[in-house]
Order: sequence, then structure tokens, then C-alpha cells
Amino acid sequence: MLLDYLDLAYHNMRSRRLRSWLTVLGIVIGVTAVVALIALGQGMRRSVEREFEAIGYDTIIAFPGGGLGQGPGGGGFFGGGLIAQPINLDVLRQIPQVAQVGALRIETAMVTSQKMEGQGFLRVTGLGPGVRENFSGYFRNFALAAGRDFQPDDQFVAVLGNRLATDLGVTVGDEIAIDNQSFTVIGILQPIEQGRGGIGFGNINNALFVPMKALEALNQDEGKVSIVLVKAAKGAKVSEVANRIKSAMSRQGTPVSTVTAEEISQRISGVLGGIQMTLAAIAAISLLVGAVGVMNTMYTSVLERTREIGILKAIGAKDRHILSLFLIESGLIGFFGGVIGVLCGIGLSVLSSGFVARALAFGPVGGGTSFGAEFSVGLIIGTLVFSFVLGALSGVLPARQAAHLRPVEALRYE
Repeated sequence: MLLDYLDLAYHNMRSRRLRSWLTVLGIVIGVTAVVALIALGQGMRRSVEREFEAIGYDTIIAFPGGGLGQGPGGGGFFGGGLIAQPINLDVLRQIPQVAQVGALRIETAMVTSQKMEGQGFLRVTGLGPGVRENFSGYFRNFALAAGRDFQPDDQFVAVLGNRLATDLGVTVGDEIAIDNQSFTVIGILQPIEQGRGGIGFGNINNALFVPMKALEALNQDEGKVSIVLVKAAKGAKVSEVANRIKSAMSRQGTPVSTVTAEEISQRISGVLGGIQMTLAAIAAISLLVGAVGVMNTMYTSVLERTREIGILKAIGAKDRHILSLFLIESGLIGFFGGVIGVLCGIGLSVLSSGFVARALAFGPVGGGTSFGAEFSVGLIIGTLVFSFVLGALSGVLPARQAAHLRPVEALRYE
């Protein structure tokens, strides 16, 4: 019986091809928008998860002075408002649940070179001993295009981002001046296509790295840091380690604010999820418009086939048979629209993935994570089922009207 219903419904759709396909188009547009937005949203969230998986969920970021790195200039976790403050890192190393401790110091300094006219105030990032080796996930874009890396005995040396080196007109072996102190350029980083950076130092193409002891010499102070990176010991609960860090620093008179990599990941994923749902809800409006189109088509179909309905009832078709016939036909319209919409949505999201990645500069902390739309089996199957159900529901009222027609009146209809 079901196959007979499907055959009749398909035959009726073919007999009114233009109207049927225009109705299907309404469903296609809505499904395309919803699938593309959800796939891109899932891709964004998965990209963030991969990013922090590479960094390590056992990492804690501490900001001396509180405020999560919000200094007078603002800037948040990765912005320019980080203020260097005195902190005793040995206190953190003595916590049993702490495996590694690293520090960065970020200052703004006057930078000049012989081949650059004038001067510029740039962000200078001082790297503490072992911070890159122990927290390599935060420095995945620290790849040299020329020169060498820092050595333990280095002091007044610098590694430059590719674009900054070009702007200063320097190469490996040249000299630059930071606050009138001469520094030798020992390395130039590879350019990063999207200009992604990392914690504290922003766009790595414009980054300027020096040993932390060089900044201490320039500012004639020691022990000041802007960001502390802490790796929890294996098996330790990261949130408990973060609380121990805050307690230990408070007892030393240096309060810190902490945030874990997992917390940052959850915050970013939560924001992306909210944006995704909002956009998907907006796109769903077009699905409702498509559903109205299905309903209008089915009402028109009932009027055109009134005599046909009368004949079916005269030869023994019952109300439920007529109701099923029209519901299946409207469901098929929704299903065909869903199939085409899913294919179009996949194509649209794949084509737009590159644009979205460039526009949002994925790689919020360490960079280097690829981005692409994510298509789950549940999304595709769910969309097809929803499209069929939406089409069927849109045909309920027209189908009820058709089922309740009296055979005699239907046969008289011209």
C-alpha cells in the first residue's frame, strides 16, 4: 500500500513539474542555509577543541595583579593591557601538583634601525628560560625562516617576525635598537598566512622576541612577569592546582588571576555555539516560508483534483487513504527539498570555509590549526527527516480537506 501511495504521489508531482519544483525550491533555500551554518559552526567549535588539545588542557595561565590580564589599556587574555609585576616563580615550583612553570614579560619599547626612517613603539616579548620548550603548544608558529634560536647565554639578541623584519629593513646579523640598547637580530620567523599569533604577543608576523633578562636589564629590575604559564602534574586536577596557585601567591602578597586552557576553550565554544544557534534560527525562517509554500501548493492540488478524489472515494477509497496520499505527497516535496538542500549546504559550507577561516583568523592561542566545515551523520539524517516531517505537516490541513470531501459533491465538481 505504501508503495502505491508513493507511486501516486510521485506521479502527481511529475504532472505539475513547474509548480512542484518551485515549491521544492522554497525548502531547498531554507535547508541549504541551515545545513551550511550548522556545519560551519560545528567546524569552528571542533577547530577550537583541536587548538586546545594541542596546547594541553593541563595548562594554567596566571596573570599577576588580577583582572585576567586587563591592564589600563585593556586587551584581555591576548591583548595589550598586560602589566609586568614582581612575582616569585619559585613559590609556584614548590607546589607538589605543579610540573612546569614558565614566564613571559611584555613591554612596549621604542624600536629603531639604521634602515628605517624614524622610530616606532612596539610590543616586545621577553621569553623566560625554558618557556618555549616546556610550553611548545603556545609557540607552534615559532618557526625560523632564517638564523638561529635563543641560547641560554644570549641576552641582547632578538628574533623578529617576518613582516617586522621587512619593515625595519633588517636581516639576520643586523642591529636594531630597543630603547637605545643595541640588539643583534639572530633569527627571523616564517610568515604566517593568517597572521595568527599567540598568548600575549599577538600577530606573530609583527612579533619581537628577546630573552627576558634583556628586558630586565633595559628596565633595571628583575623578577617582573606579565604572564605565567603553569603545567599541572600528571593526574592532578587542574582546577585544584589553579586554586593552590592563587592561594600560594596571595600568601606571598602577589595576588594572581588564573584561567585554564579548558575554561578558555569552553568560553570560546559557548560563544560560537550561541552565534551558531542564532544564525540557524534566522535561517530557519526561510524554512517556514518554504512550508507555507508547500501548504499553498497542496491546497491548490486539492482544488484541481477534487473530481479525482471523488472517483477514488466512489471506488472504495476511505478518508484515511486520501489523507495518507496527500500527506505523503507533501512529505515527498519536503524530502526532495531536503536532499537538494543538504547537497547545496555541503557545497556552500565547503566553499565558504576558506573565507571564514581567513576572516576569523582561526588559531586563537597558538595558531596552526586548520579549519573546515564539519558534517555529522546526525546532521544529514536529521535534516532529511525534518524536511520530510515539515513537508508532511504543511500538508495536514489540505489533506484533511481532501479527505473530508463528499464523493457526490466531488464528482459534480468541474
